[in-house]
Formats: sequence, structure tokens, C-alpha cells
Amino acid sequence: MQKEAPNDIAPLITAVTDYADREGAGAAPWPTTIDGLNLVRSRQPTILEPCCYQPIFCLVLQGAKKACFGDAVVTFNAGQSLIVSHDVVLNSRIVEASPAAPYAALALALDTGLLRELAREIRTDAPSPDGSGRTIAAGRTPPEIENAMARLFALTDKPEAAAILAPLIKREIHYWLLTAEHGSMVRLLARSESHASRIAEAIALIRRDITAPLKVAALADAAGMSPSSFHAHFKAITQMAPLQFQKQLRLLEARRLVYGGTLSVSETAFAVGYESPTQFSRDYSRRFGVSPSRDVAPTTLTTPTTIAAE
Repeated sequence: MQKEAPNDIAPLITAVTDYADREGAGAAPWPTTIDGLNLVRSRQPTILEPCCYQPIFCLVLQGAKKACFGDAVVTFNAGQSLIVSHDVVLNSRIVEASPAAPYAALALALDTGLLRELAREIRTDAPSPDGSGRTIAAGRTPPEIENAMARLFALTDKPEAAAILAPLIKREIHYWLLTAEHGSMVRLLARSESHASRIAEAIALIRRDITAPLKVAALADAAGMSPSSFHAHFKAITQMAPLQFQKQLRLLEARRLVYGGTLSVSETAFAVGYESPTQFSRDYSRRFGVSPSRDVAPTTLTTPTTIAAE
């Protein structure tokens, strides 16, 4: 049975679904006119799909979604929100959606620079010890954040006001996230000397060019860690070793190219950094359960592989 959305966000649900109808948005993240703010609207459940989430705050307005990350399974329903502190590869699907009550969500990309700026200005409790190993968390959304997200979305059709007010509201939302129930994850990301922050910088280096040969020792050095310590902290945050993480990014990008239908299998392999098309096809089939030459985009998805807002 589908859970009903809280009455106080009903007007926001209507505004988001109307916007999605006008723009033709679907189950994939759809950028709004506000930089970093995306929406998702789906009239039916989706299949379980791998994707790469970037650091985001996601507010579910209606319906429900499930995310699988390592051994953890997180379900977030209407009125709840998801925080992802790092770039991570996980599997997710919309589990509650219908034509009468479509899944609807808003997501805002987290700004690490803004988090660090605010962390210097406010006093918060020290991060809890168990926050260091957490990358995703879901829970009830504080009313202050619901209110701020509604005000931010209301600016999508007011470009002149958005230019002035959107940065202020984003700043407000980041403040509330730092002080919220799951703020320990965000506070760790805001501390430049923390392991979480240094791993985030290493992930950014990997993402900068996924085709480049990965030198783990160089990444560890850049993070100011020994190779063994770097490997342990990287795996704790991403649930993968660095080389495995890069491979997943390559395969997700390859699937985006395959769905585009303009490159051959060999061209796709070389485009994402593989030297052997044969090895690429083996890895692709093992990851997605189908060869790249036979893979077809699901009709319920519009094939994004990077989720900056979902």
C-alpha cells in the first residue's frame, strides 16, 4: 500500500509534478532552472539499476525509493530524505509509484566549499565516532529543510529573484544539514583534515579522467595517507577498492554510450579506457548481465549513470 505524503508538502508535490509535465521529465534526474537542483517524477516503479551518486541531499515528496549500498539496504519514503556524502556506486530503484500518485523527489547537490565555510562559522558537536564510516543515510526530513526546499523550488519560474535568493536558500539548507540528525556525515566532509574529506578529494581525482591508468600510491600520497590506510578508508567509504571503483565508473559511462547507440563496442571500450574490447565485453556482461552489443535502454529510464540529484 502506497504511503501518502504529508499534507504540508502537498502543494510542493503538485508544483513539482506540474513542472515535470511541462518539461517532459521522467524517472531520470531532470535539471531545473536552479543550478544544482534536480527533480525526479515517475508514474511507475523502475527496475534495479546501478548508478553513480554524487554528494546530494534528496527529499522524497511522494512514493518511495530503495538504494542498495554494500550490505546496506536503505528505503526512503514520502517526507523522508537521503543524504549521500561521497561519489559512490550503488543500485537503486523506485519502489512506489503510480499514475495517480507518481514518485516525486527533489535533490540538491552538496557544495563542499559551502559546507566548509559554514562549519567554520557555526558551533556543532564533534562528529560521532560511527559517522566516519557512513556514506549514505535516510531519515525524517526536518521541517526547516522541507520549507527551504519548497522556497528554492518556487524560484524555478522567477529567474530574476533566483539570481539573488537561490544562493541564500542553498546556504540555509546546507546550514540545516550540518546541524541535522545525520549531520555527522556532512560535518566530516566539511573538515578538510578528515579521512572522509581526503577520500572525497581522491575520488574527484579518479573521476577527473576515468580513462587514465590508476596509480593508487599516487592517490594515497595526494591524500596524505599510507597506501594501506588509504585503501582501508577508501573501501570503508565506497565499499570498493580504488581499482574496482574506477572500473565501475568506466562501465557505467560505457553503458551510457551503449544506450546512445552511436559507437561500436570497440569504440566504446577505448572511449572509457579499456585496451582490450574483449575484456571490456566480459566485464560489461558480468556487471549488467547482458553483452554491450545486445544491451538496450529500459523504457522506464532515460539512462543516466551519474546521479547528482535524485
